[in-house]
Amino acid sequence: MSPPVEPEQNEASYTHRLIHHISEAIENDMIDHDVQVEKFKYEQELNKNLTITTVIGLGFGLMSAPLSLGTTMNIGLIDGGPATIIGGYLIVYIFSILCSLSLGEITSKYPIELHGGAAIIAKPKYSLICSWFTGFFLLIGNWTMSTSITFAGAQFMLSVIGIVDSDYETDAVLTVVVFYIVVTICGLINLKFSRHLELINKICVYWIIYAILFIDILLLLFSPRYHSLKYIFTFFDNTRSGWPAPMAFIIGFQQASFTLQGFGLLPAVSEEVKDAERTVPKGMTLAVLLAGGAGFIFLIPILAVLPEISLLVDQNQSIMPIVLIFKLATNSVVVSFFLVIMIMGNLLFSGIGSIQTSSRAVYSMSRDGALPYGDFWTYVHSESVLKVPKNSIYLSMAVSYLLGLLSLVSTAAFNAFIGAAVISLCAASLIPITSLVLGGRKKVRGAAFKLKYVGFIINIISMCWLLFTIFVLSLPPQLPITGSSMNYASVVFILFVILASLLWVVWGKKNFHGPLVDNDNNERVDAVQLQDVDPQGSYRKLDEQKFEKLDSESLDREAAAEGNSTLNTSTNISDEQSKQSQ
Repeated sequence: MSPPVEPEQNEASYTHRLIHHISEAIENDMIDHDVQVEKFKYEQELNKNLTITTVIGLGFGLMSAPLSLGTTMNIGLIDGGPATIIGGYLIVYIFSILCSLSLGEITSKYPIELHGGAAIIAKPKYSLICSWFTGFFLLIGNWTMSTSITFAGAQFMLSVIGIVDSDYETDAVLTVVVFYIVVTICGLINLKFSRHLELINKICVYWIIYAILFIDILLLLFSPRYHSLKYIFTFFDNTRSGWPAPMAFIIGFQQASFTLQGFGLLPAVSEEVKDAERTVPKGMTLAVLLAGGAGFIFLIPILAVLPEISLLVDQNQSIMPIVLIFKLATNSVVVSFFLVIMIMGNLLFSGIGSIQTSSRAVYSMSRDGALPYGDFWTYVHSESVLKVPKNSIYLSMAVSYLLGLLSLVSTAAFNAFIGAAVISLCAASLIPITSLVLGGRKKVRGAAFKLKYVGFIINIISMCWLLFTIFVLSLPPQLPITGSSMNYASVVFILFVILASLLWVVWGKKNFHGPLVDNDNNERVDAVQLQDVDPQGSYRKLDEQKFEKLDSESLDREAAAEGNSTLNTSTNISDEQSKQSQ
């Protein structure tokens, strides 16, 4: 009988394997692999006419600083004020750039909706389940984010009444009616004017830039008083939050997180983008850089003319703080209305973009068998000039309508669904990035957008940040916790996980096949990748036991040795291994 292994030996062995794994991943990143983008076996049904300007404009709209920061201003004001708003935004901005780089590299290797890349990056045994949950988190995140944008816009539009009526009280039914109108307009533009989405997204960039400039200039011109730079960057008051100062500052990250997480929606339009393997990752990163920078330009003048915080959050809760800032800082009804109209334009662009990405998420997941009646949701009229998945757009609009009704039943429940939107998007990004790190970053060899030797570090930081963001978004902004102030976002997210798991058991196991890889048109496919798919290119594995018996280490060595071989050579390697195993 062999002696038991000492705990110290186990720990040393684990540490040695971890160090070897990290060094191997970094060494792999330092090799300049030839560009080899994964190709997929799908018919091109949608128009492939979007450019990098469109991607940037779409991202700019989804991360619109005036709309997102304006409608969530109360979070930062309650949890510390100016120091929390500007400091938290800077921190979230930096880490959002790193996360966009991680997703951009994956998209440049697998230019398809993110669940497709998640299937290929994960180990064969877990490819379908990783793809399933990534896709469903993206789908739920898209739907709830779209609802969040349009509903917040409806609330903002009605709070404008507070400019002339300080006693305005929210009417829940009227809010839902306005919300329905906004969703309908944004949906109809996607349905009837899809050929102009390129132009619409270009206009979006200019509108947001000019809106920020007009808002900042007019606030500075009309305000009778200004705060010092010291106040803007250091004033901190968390007495309203009830949290200790460090926790209040961290909870203030929620405001920036709701604003800057929209980049995770962009891979959904990859199939409509020209040269997607280069355009989407570059556009995604540039969108975060520009939207984040625009946010700073928007925030600093607002904080410079900020009225007393008590006037913004302690009196009429039905009027958004940003509207009160406009009213109190300018002392002009006309100027305040003009500033509000500029933000309303942002609402239109953000709403159009959110329905565009959510409908493409429905289209992509349905095509891979994730939703019942997939042929119906993916239908695109072959003879129509407007190559759009109309039924997917209708479904996305219907989900928004239903979620909007929830606000009539329970405001806390509705807010929980909205809070769970960003958590779902974080989880969807976390799955493929984690799989990539665990696999030693081998599955992004040949990516068109390379992070090279900093890739492993950026991926690790992205993973930690996404987990931290999920934690932060689960915290209530104020203490003590009551039934109305409790943050139920984490509870709703757990319900999402349970729902996705049940759907996997009932439907997904039998019908979901994951992305269809076009091995015939790939210039070079590693032996490992050939073992991942069946002859039809599907990730639905026909013989699970076969994959459990594979010697992954030998496959990796052979794949590295034959790194420049053709598809036929790799296939021969795979056949040879099958003979040996028999």
